[in-house]
Amino acid sequence: MAATIAAVMRALLDGRPLAGATGRRGVGRYVRGLVEGLAALGEPDLEISLLVDAAATAVASSPSAPDGVAVRAVRAMRGPRSLWGVVLGPRWLRGADVWHATFLAPPRTPRALPWVATIHDLIPLRHPSSFTPAQRLVFRWSLARSARATRVVCVSRFTADLVARTFGVDAARLRVAPPPIDVASFAAPARRGLEGIDAPYLLHLGGFDPLKGVDDLLLPAFAELAARRPALRLALTGPDGAAKERARRAAAALGLAGRAAFVGALDDEAHRAAVAGAAAVVVSSREEGFGMPVAEALAAGVPVAVGPAAASREAAGTCGALAADGSPAALAAAIDDALRAGGADSPDGDARRLAARRFDQRAVARTILAIYREAAS
Repeated sequence: MAATIAAVMRALLDGRPLAGATGRRGVGRYVRGLVEGLAALGEPDLEISLLVDAAATAVASSPSAPDGVAVRAVRAMRGPRSLWGVVLGPRWLRGADVWHATFLAPPRTPRALPWVATIHDLIPLRHPSSFTPAQRLVFRWSLARSARATRVVCVSRFTADLVARTFGVDAARLRVAPPPIDVASFAAPARRGLEGIDAPYLLHLGGFDPLKGVDDLLLPAFAELAARRPALRLALTGPDGAAKERARRAAAALGLAGRAAFVGALDDEAHRAAVAGAAAVVVSSREEGFGMPVAEALAAGVPVAVGPAAASREAAGTCGALAADGSPAALAAAIDDALRAGGADSPDGDARRLAARRFDQRAVARTILAIYREAAS
């Protein structure tokens, strides 16, 4: 009897978040990690394509398009009628068996095409003051449309519960899969530490917008610790801008000008080195869709202290020091607990790395691939 040849499933992913402002943010890293994870699976019955804007030609030759991943460059239609500058027409999706909207939902999809939408968070709906009116309109529309996908992927159970309550998404269509990270690169970085900081340091990742809790939670907590830990420093990463300057002024007002280092945005290698060399990673956010710094700290075996953000606490599980409430004193106590735990080279560090395996690119890619197959069937 002749062997049955399995049909190839053609998955088309929206790779446009890899270009522009989102390329270095969480959503860009999400797409990059997922594409690399899917490619690494080497599934013979899976064909992966990445949809990119033809204007962003550099994406085609970047690590975001590894061997085995085709790049479909489309010329975006721009103008006042477009959604955030890009209108996705159904003609771009022809030939796909399943479409994955990795960030914003397309205005239209072919009626018969199964599609998967990732919802990273509902922050634009829950905290609209952080966004412009145009951004609020786009996110409100896109999130509502994403909730109607064949399968809706949320990056945490916290986000999934919010999506279910907000949009009435039933459990049959709702799935939870964390963002993928390259666990091995954090577990064994080329180097450890931050240039210019020789003392033990706490590390804050993710910028300075109000929900990150830098001004009113992290800095007051560190001020409390600094008095009894004179060698300890605080390193804060994030791009320049008004929010960073506000945080710098808040640090100076608390007498931390010489103890808090604003190190700017880091490239991938420096980012991994900074995480690996930290005495502890601190996540002071009040709300997140997931908690990427938590996952990266666990992958590096580094202690992590987590404030009030429910999704970040979910990511930490039993391997993080969790603040008892949303106060600076509670966060300071959690940081103390993290600093007293074993470091990256201790058995505690080994346990953290083991827990981080659930975030590995291949593990997450297998989950997403199963969701593609569900949707396509």
